[in-house]
Amino acid sequence: MTNDEIIEYYDYLIRLAVAKCGSQADAEDLVGDTMLAAFAYMQRGGTIEHPKTWLTNTLYHKHNDNLRKKYRTPVTICMDDGFDMVQDEEEEYLSSEDAARVRKELNHLGHITREVLIRYYYGNQSVADIAEGLTIPVGTVKSRLSAGRSQIKKGLETMDNRENYLPGELWMSFGGRDGVNGEPLSLVGGDLIVQNLLILAYEKPLTLSELSKAIGIPAAYIEPIVKKLVDGELMVQTDSGKVYSDFIITKPQNSLRNFKPNLEFAHRHFDVIWDILGRLSDRISKMHFVQDMSSEQRTKLDRYAFLKALQDFEQFGTGKVEMPRFPKRRDGGCWFAQATAIDAGYNMKEYNEASEYMIHGGHRTSEAFAAGGTRRVRLYEFDTTLWDSPHRYCAVPDGLYFKHIIPFLWCIYADIPLEERIGLDIPNELISSMPGLEKVGLIGNTQNEPYVTIPVLKKAEYEELCAEIKIATEGIKAAIGEVFTSFISSMKTPIPGHLKSVPELFRYIDAARYFVMAILREAYDKGLHLKDVDYCCPPVVMVWEAYEE
Repeated sequence: MTNDEIIEYYDYLIRLAVAKCGSQADAEDLVGDTMLAAFAYMQRGGTIEHPKTWLTNTLYHKHNDNLRKKYRTPVTICMDDGFDMVQDEEEEYLSSEDAARVRKELNHLGHITREVLIRYYYGNQSVADIAEGLTIPVGTVKSRLSAGRSQIKKGLETMDNRENYLPGELWMSFGGRDGVNGEPLSLVGGDLIVQNLLILAYEKPLTLSELSKAIGIPAAYIEPIVKKLVDGELMVQTDSGKVYSDFIITKPQNSLRNFKPNLEFAHRHFDVIWDILGRLSDRISKMHFVQDMSSEQRTKLDRYAFLKALQDFEQFGTGKVEMPRFPKRRDGGCWFAQATAIDAGYNMKEYNEASEYMIHGGHRTSEAFAAGGTRRVRLYEFDTTLWDSPHRYCAVPDGLYFKHIIPFLWCIYADIPLEERIGLDIPNELISSMPGLEKVGLIGNTQNEPYVTIPVLKKAEYEELCAEIKIATEGIKAAIGEVFTSFISSMKTPIPGHLKSVPELFRYIDAARYFVMAILREAYDKGLHLKDVDYCCPPVVMVWEAYEE
C-alpha cells in the first residue's frame, strides 16, 4: 500500500465525514487526521491490507475522540500551532513523540517543498488545488511531495545520530564605505543566528534545508534571515537555490600559524626598514607646518606616517598584489567584507596575546562636513594597542563617535563656543564624553578649555605628507620587496573553490597580519620609537579643506 493509493480514498472519506460531522470544514479536518494516521502507520512499517475498512474504522475512531474532547475541553485558539498536527494524547497510530519528530523534520524543509507538504497533509488540499494556489504545474506539486517525503524519511532515519551544532561567533570588519544603514556590519550586529548561518555556509554552498538542520532551527525561521543576507550581498544564492557566504572568513588558529614567522621576518629586516623610517621622520620634522605643532602632535604624526608607510608596503609594496576597487553595493556603499570566525569553546588566550601585534581594523578613513558645511573634514586613523586605545570609539556612547566625532573635534579646533556647538547638532552626550576623549588621546584640557591634541593638517599639507610616506614605502619595496613577496605568498589564506569575489589582497591579511606592528614594537623595545611617551598616543590625523558647492 502506498500513500498515493491511500489518497484515492479521499472522496469516499469526505462523503463519510460530512455525514458524520454535518460541516464541510470539520469533515475536511477529520479526513486529514485520518489520512495522516495512515501515512504515519505505514511509515513505521505497518501494512494496511484492507484500506477501506481500516480508513473507515480510523475515521469513526477519530470522530468519537473529537466528540469526547468537544464536550470535556474548553475551546481555545493558539496562533502558534500553525505547524502542529495530531496533538491528541489518545492518538492510536501516531504517538506524540513520533508526531513531534515528523513536525521537526518538516520544519527543516525548504520553503518550496515545505509549502506543498503543509498544504497537502495539513491543509487537505488536492494536488490540483495546490498547483492552482501556487501557480505551478501539477507535475511540480507531485515531484515536491515526493522529494519532501524522501527528505523527511531520511531525516527521521538520521535524527538520532545527528550532532548538535555548537554556535560560534563572527567578528566582522570591512574595507571601503559602508551603506546608508551601516551595512555590512549592521546586517550581522550581535545576532548569533546570522553569524552562524554565515559560518556554516562558508566552506560550501548549502540548501536552506541543510542550513536549517545544521543550525538546528526550522527553515521557516531562517528563510527571512537568509533573504536579508542575500539582499545585503553577504550571501549569494545559486541557480540551484543553494546559498553561500560571499566574503573571506578566517579563524584565529589560521592566523596564529603565521605569528612567529611574521616576527622572525620583521626581526631579520628590522635594521634596513627602520633606517628608512628614520629618514622619513627627519623629513617630516623639517616640514613647515610641523614646526608649530606640540611635541605630542609631532609624535602622533610620526606614528601615523610610520604605520601608513609600512601598511602601504604590506599592501602595495611588492608590486604583485593590487588594491581592489570596492564594488558599488545595493545599500549605497562600496565595500568588501571580511571576518574572523571563533569556534565555540576556543581558548582565545594565545590569540589575544598575539593581537598586541595587530593593527585593529586597518587604515580607517571617515569624512564629514563642519562649520555649517563650509569645511570638508576627514579623520585618518589606525588602531593599535601600543600606547593607544584600539577601541577609542567606545569613549563615546551609543555609536555617536562615527557620526559626530569629526564636527565635534572641528568645533574644539576652531574654538567654536559651546552654545554654538549645540546649534550645530552636536549631541549633549558627546559633550559630556570629553573626559573619555581625553583618555584616548584626542583632546586635552587646560583650565576647563578643551583643545585638540592630534595633528590637524590642511589638505595640501596632508598630500605633502603622503608624498614623503610614499618615498619611504618605495624605499622598503626596493630593499626587501622581492623577499617579502616570496614570504607572504607562502602563507596566504586558502579559500573555498566556489568563492570568486574575494580580492587576492584579502588572502594576504593573515599572511602579514603581524608584520607592521612587529617592526614598531621592536623599535619601541629598543628605545627607538615612542621614547618617553607615557600617555595615550593614537596615530590619528585630521585633515580639512574649504568646501564650496
